[in-house]
Amino acid sequence: MLGVVLWSDASDRKAVIWCEDQGDLAYVNASDDVLWTDDFFDAGDLVQFDVELSHSMRLASNARLVIEKAGSALPDVLRQELNEMSKPQISAEIIPFVVPPKKAATITKPPKTARSPALSKSAPAG
Repeated sequence: MLGVVLWSDASDRKAVIWCEDQGDLAYVNASDDVLWTDDFFDAGDLVQFDVELSHSMRLASNARLVIEKAGSALPDVLRQELNEMSKPQISAEIIPFVVPPKKAATITKPPKTARSPALSKSAPAG
């Protein structure tokens, strides 16, 4: 897998990697895994590594440098995004929905209408 180093500590030989699959971060504990040289990964380095799941954590092993400082701005960009997300969000104006009070019901009787003469005639006798 490929990933960009977000944080590293050269003295402890540890690093945190943002993985290309956008899944959980991977952790490097290189005490046994990486040759002991003066160089170690720096934030922004593009690395290739094998990943395994251990105790619900992704562990990177066999990590090797692909491109030095390839994503050097990434840690700062992520930190800035986090700061932006923590600011209060401006939302749309909320307009209250007010139900007008009910008026007292008034019962009105329909007006009386005169009966049509045709209806008042009785049926012809037969």
